[in-house]
Amino acid sequence: MAAGQEIELKFLFAERDAAKVKALVAAASGARRATRQRLRAIYFDTPNQDLWNHGFTVRVRATGKSYVQTVTRIASSRIQRDAWEAQTGRPELDLGLIKNTPLARLAGKPSIRRAMRPAFEVDVERTSFMLETGAGRIEASFDQGAIEANGEKLGVRELDLELKSGDRSAMFNLARAFVSQAPLHPSLISKAERGHLLARGAWGRAAKSSKPRLAKDMTCRRAFQEICQTCLHDFHVNLPGLEKSDNVEAFHQGRIAMRRLRAAMALFKPIVVDIAYRRLRGELKWLADLFGAARDMDVLWANLPSPAPQDQASMRAGELAGASEAKRLRAHQAVVEALDGERARTLQLDLAVWIEDGRWQRQSSGIAEEPIPRYAGARLRKRRGKLVKQGVGLAKLASGARHQIRIEAKKLRYMAEFFVDVPGVAKDHKRLKELIDCCEKLQAALGAIRDEEAMAEFMENEVWMGADAANGLAKTAILPAGPPPRPKSGIAKELQKAVRSYSKLAAIEPF
Repeated sequence: MAAGQEIELKFLFAERDAAKVKALVAAASGARRATRQRLRAIYFDTPNQDLWNHGFTVRVRATGKSYVQTVTRIASSRIQRDAWEAQTGRPELDLGLIKNTPLARLAGKPSIRRAMRPAFEVDVERTSFMLETGAGRIEASFDQGAIEANGEKLGVRELDLELKSGDRSAMFNLARAFVSQAPLHPSLISKAERGHLLARGAWGRAAKSSKPRLAKDMTCRRAFQEICQTCLHDFHVNLPGLEKSDNVEAFHQGRIAMRRLRAAMALFKPIVVDIAYRRLRGELKWLADLFGAARDMDVLWANLPSPAPQDQASMRAGELAGASEAKRLRAHQAVVEALDGERARTLQLDLAVWIEDGRWQRQSSGIAEEPIPRYAGARLRKRRGKLVKQGVGLAKLASGARHQIRIEAKKLRYMAEFFVDVPGVAKDHKRLKELIDCCEKLQAALGAIRDEEAMAEFMENEVWMGADAANGLAKTAILPAGPPPRPKSGIAKELQKAVRSYSKLAAIEPF
């Protein structure tokens, strides 16, 4: 099979915007004629998706009456992959063509070879334009069609920009121009990944954070890229879930992906800070705050107390619940509208380009080329020391100070989780996992306290103040009898948990 490398950016668009996107690309091509073809590809894998889980895809694509078998492997970035192609005279998988590719070892295992079968199919109409710029030659492919797996279909509306020759900056600059002129959404999720997600029934479902693929001998520069690309990928995986009615977890996981990305940028700041760093951090905070507001309303809504069993009280409680739900939905809608806007779309593209090819990569830094364990261990040790110092006297700290400790514990947890499988970062693996566990429990306990305080404040503002004006209804009729819901005993219990977790964390010295 002939080996090659593909460097491309992918953009999704809504069906209503298809004509606008196509016209934009056609105009950029000048008078050059477009090529049109139908592409039908069958992707093969095992029922357990062993190939995909090892970073490989294999497909047989029909173009007219010819067939091409392609093996791809994730390369050193999310926009670059290695590919091996060979002509074949049939739509079935030819295992003989795989033997000269890196997939040969995995596919040669009898259990894998016997289990390989068609996993899903991609059928698209492609219109391609060749775009010439001063710095490079780029193929822009406009795809519309569907992915089908297990009887389920997923629409495809995608613009691919592939660098055919020249400098990658040519493709990046063209992408920025397109995003500024049309509602194009950058995406790190390939058709192959969408197909695999659809095949296992996971498309559109909230996805938890995935582990970056790090190695002990990986440089700090490369480790930072891998971590950030993983976080941005996790964010994109959760975006389809925002469109569903049961989207609470998708909002939550999307928010976590952004927080992990910001944590990575903070951890590697001495290496990666450049002219774009502060702007990107600021824009990430803007988007993260919108997700945070939606998450806060989701938690508040889930924890609203049940109304008292009285007719008038039920009516008033229903009004309150309705108002709260409306506020929650407005917070969700604010996120969706922001993501549809040019500001968020540009941010996602700028992040992908900066991670891949930012100025920080050309800055002189001896640390950047060192193996990751020493740097990560030193930085995590410093972050742990800061958290331990802030947490002294935790039981007596004010609410604002406790909240800041929760934030620091969350950051340290995210940072440490990146390196949980990298030898040499900590003194031993067990201590690192204990640190992560303590941070998670500390974060959870302080989070529960903050949620209860937020609920008490909400009830104070929305219920106890508003009840007087609600047809003369007594405050105590809105909720179960008793004083305003300030669950002091619950807060005290969670604070005890937080103190225990902090004390254990302070005693652990993993680095």
